[in-house]
Amino acid sequence: MLDTSVDKLYGVGDRKRKLLEKINIRTFGDLLMAYPHRYIDRRRVISVSALKTGALGCIEAKVVEVQQKRAKKEILSVTVESHFHQGEMVFFSPKYLKNAFEVGQSYYFFGKMDKTGMFFKMLQPEFAKVGTKGFLGIIPVYPLTAGISNKEMIAYKKGVLSALQGKIMENLPEFVVQEAKLVTRMTAFTQIHFPDSAEAYKAAKRRLVFEELFILQLKLMLLKQNYHKPIKAPYTIPEDFEFWISRLPFQLTQAQKRTLDEIKTDITSGYAMNRLIQGDVGSGKTILAFAAIFLAVLNHKQAVLMAPTALLAEQHYEGFKKIFGNTITVALLTSDVKAKNKEALKNQIALGDIKVVIGTHAIIQEDVVFESLGLVITDEQHRFGIRQRMNVALKGNQPHTLIMSATPIPRTLSLILYGDMDVSLVDELPEGRKPIKTHFIKPEKVSDMYGFIDKRIQEGRQVYVVCPLVEDSEAIDLTSATGHYEHLRNRFPDYEIGLVHGKMKSSEKETIMKAFHENKIQILVSTTVIEVGINVPNATIMVVMDSERFGLSQLHQLRGRVGRGEVQSYCFLLSEKLGKTSKERIESLVNSSSGFEIAERDLMLRGPGEVFGLKQHGLPELRLASLIEDKKTLKEVQKYVKMIIAEYEMNNVQVKRYIQKLSNELETWFTL
Repeated sequence: MLDTSVDKLYGVGDRKRKLLEKINIRTFGDLLMAYPHRYIDRRRVISVSALKTGALGCIEAKVVEVQQKRAKKEILSVTVESHFHQGEMVFFSPKYLKNAFEVGQSYYFFGKMDKTGMFFKMLQPEFAKVGTKGFLGIIPVYPLTAGISNKEMIAYKKGVLSALQGKIMENLPEFVVQEAKLVTRMTAFTQIHFPDSAEAYKAAKRRLVFEELFILQLKLMLLKQNYHKPIKAPYTIPEDFEFWISRLPFQLTQAQKRTLDEIKTDITSGYAMNRLIQGDVGSGKTILAFAAIFLAVLNHKQAVLMAPTALLAEQHYEGFKKIFGNTITVALLTSDVKAKNKEALKNQIALGDIKVVIGTHAIIQEDVVFESLGLVITDEQHRFGIRQRMNVALKGNQPHTLIMSATPIPRTLSLILYGDMDVSLVDELPEGRKPIKTHFIKPEKVSDMYGFIDKRIQEGRQVYVVCPLVEDSEAIDLTSATGHYEHLRNRFPDYEIGLVHGKMKSSEKETIMKAFHENKIQILVSTTVIEVGINVPNATIMVVMDSERFGLSQLHQLRGRVGRGEVQSYCFLLSEKLGKTSKERIESLVNSSSGFEIAERDLMLRGPGEVFGLKQHGLPELRLASLIEDKKTLKEVQKYVKMIIAEYEMNNVQVKRYIQKLSNELETWFTL
């Protein structure tokens, strides 16, 4: 029944159906789950004298006279009286209301009060005859689109609730509903739209928030059910590995050592590793990934490192070769590799001649087969869907899994996305790194900033300049990389300036990045293609144009491109149009260098859908639940999810049926 098309509802013809589609309402279920964004409380009728000017309220008044008047346009003027007050109700659609009022009849009027002495006025108030059932209540207010009024939306909601009365089935196990003391799903839908009281609303919201988080969490657990299972041959830690660690040209930080010990414990435990490594930009996660790869190879297994962009994959490839030379066979597999070379690489991978594969989503293709895949690493994991990551893991027989993230994930969100994973925090920077000094630059200070940049380049340093657009646009008034590149060439004629963006071929980007790495280019103008993975220690200044166009976590990522060496680094954030939220975002970045603090703030300002793109994980957007406000419910949900898994493992027949139903849905819910 929830899949029934909305055009089966009374009052929804073809035109209204198309309008509802604009706000993603196509079925009865969509209509039920398009919740009110606020409510108007019309339960109490108050006197005119008690309602202050500018306040919304509901009064009772008797109609004295009804007139059509013409000022700039035709209006309907309804003269009313309430006790000692006389007033006027003004309506701007007189032809529709011509016969709506009876002189001598009393009505409820709800609107904004405008009062002068004993006279009062309301413009376009809502009204109903005194005694009309339903007018005095808690009224839902919905997000709308042009052509559909809130009154119509209310009618649609009532219509669908009436049509589904007694037909909305539970989607939670019965014992969970009882144990958690939740109202029924039918009651929740009814009371979230038309609450009888504040208490009824709270109970309805709690049920629906619980439901969203429960099903989301359980589906994730089902997707990950192959993790943490026994594997045939636990890895060992050969002496060669410890010798290699001791010969690294740098000292590992305490956080790196702790994380490496956790990885070693995982892979020697006899169970498949499933670990998330979180750490700020430059904290040294890559060497930990290379260490895990080396352990896999020493245990006669193949390893994969998957990156979200060809540029980052190429950098990991070069970094790996720099560390290991020709002692380990490694291949770079991206969509840019020529077909003939790619075919040869795939054959070598299938035979086991290539031990390590570094690449992009090209690794996921069906014809990429491994002889003995033992370790899967994904970098910048939030850029891959869950199904993408799992498809790589399925190419091996229960391979160990390691996920790296330079985007700190707030604890509340990681509970959802990585509920069953072990988490390592690389929460200290390598010795000698200095905090990056971050400044907001107003338009009148841009010239001073350029003077500062000039001095630093003369000292031998380099600069990133990031723009939100590739090319100039008539539709959007923002700085483009190509336009700003020309501007800087005129501003700094004595320096080499490079340009790199996503529309360029990988070979072109690689050439420019190599030139920048070798200091043949002093200023690199770019879009966010340099957001992750680019490592140029000599670059000490990051300039972000139109910084209000970037998310807080994204700005933190960009800032992390500098500060890679021992020299003091700077980040300059430019903007001409700062709204309240943008200002809060910039202030957070200026005042904090902790990626985790910034991630929490970004989550609060923009929500999880915007920050981490739940849909790109393959997850449904949370319609009612908030990962900020509903932390308590989230913890409660996880308790019941564990109970369900336990019941499943004890062969509870009802739970097994429920789990099977959710498993079947996964094929349609999670896509590449």
